[in-house]
Amino acid sequence: MVRTFMINSVKKILKSKNDYNSQELIRNISIDSRRTKPGDLFFALKGEQTDGHYYVKDALKMGALACVVEKDMKTEKEIIVDDTLFALGEFARFYRNQFPVRTIGITGTNGKTTVKNLVAGIMKRKYRLLSSKKNYNSLIGVPLTIFNLSGDEEFLVVEMGTSSPGEIKRLCEIARPEIGVITNIGTGHLKGLKTLDGVRKEKLSLVYALPDYGFAVIGDNITKEINQKTATFSLNDCEKISSTEYGTHFIYNGRQFFTPLLGLANVYNCLAAITLTSLLKIEYKEQYSALSRIKPIPGRMEPNWCGNLLVINDTYNANPASMKNALDFISKLKRRKILILGDMLELGKRSKQFHKDIGRRAQKIGDLLLTSGKEAKYYGGRHFQNNKKLLNFFFKNINGDEVILVKASRALRFEKIVRELITALR
Repeated sequence: MVRTFMINSVKKILKSKNDYNSQELIRNISIDSRRTKPGDLFFALKGEQTDGHYYVKDALKMGALACVVEKDMKTEKEIIVDDTLFALGEFARFYRNQFPVRTIGITGTNGKTTVKNLVAGIMKRKYRLLSSKKNYNSLIGVPLTIFNLSGDEEFLVVEMGTSSPGEIKRLCEIARPEIGVITNIGTGHLKGLKTLDGVRKEKLSLVYALPDYGFAVIGDNITKEINQKTATFSLNDCEKISSTEYGTHFIYNGRQFFTPLLGLANVYNCLAAITLTSLLKIEYKEQYSALSRIKPIPGRMEPNWCGNLLVINDTYNANPASMKNALDFISKLKRRKILILGDMLELGKRSKQFHKDIGRRAQKIGDLLLTSGKEAKYYGGRHFQNNKKLLNFFFKNINGDEVILVKASRALRFEKIVRELITALR
């Protein structure tokens, strides 16, 4: 934060329920007591694993000037609200409104982070901008990104994720996008969004939140019922797509492009970025240069060479669409193929069937299919009760020139498998 706020002012913004008064100036925001610094305002957020209220006193010892809480913690330095997560968003919304920045919101079932990085990589060649770090796309991550605004930016580029109805709408209230991008709509987060139509409705709420003067860039197969000003992008407009384990060449609207990102799905991601930045008057040479220099994101179709052996780390997350994209890419490589697959989570009642469907595809493509996880047994490969047994079998069955795909939902932490593989193979 470059602007400071008196605690008394923050109380009014957050509609505090108690009478704590202070003229001290808040200089930054903290949600982690271990990283709290003097002058911070600490928000006690409730998470799946813990509750920030347990660490209020620790935050104060680290120098927090006050803590935003949902109940009286007997500290004499607290702002009591009904919901600390909502309060974080409200303060971020207030802070964002202090700046005349134009916000670009990016959502979709797959490709959000990649498209965000591609867009930012191209745009920074012409504009001053702030983009969200890593995958800061939640009701916590987007506010934390906003608090990094300095006032010098022309654009704010934020990724918007969701797992429950209404989250995108809330993120739009906070960030106020005037430009929207929807990469695609697929079967992800069905535990909360229930159906594909539920996913579509949630993602399209970004478009409907845009102001009248705004515009959206969406994939050509998302919907035909958009009243807002929109531009679409499509793989049908590509020619001569050549995808290898070193990157992808393609021609789009008559212009040649190259990206070191792997697979057809990443060509699609590039099209989203090209379409948007063209509308923002960025020239082809800048687009080409940025796309050709983009680096793969760790855990997202990330290639790692170990001698003649190629390990593709796609462990950040998994759903049926991203699994299909990864398998389609692997199928085109002229190597022996080993697939190490884990669960796809948050798929609701149809989870078993989704795993069986992907399993049939994987069995046709892979020379060796190794699986681990509660749902992964439905892939129909050689299943293991733990990763240690899987790795022991793997090392006994490699030649040294294979391509190995490692992919599962984030919660399974298959990146540990990747680290063990690379350490052993190098």
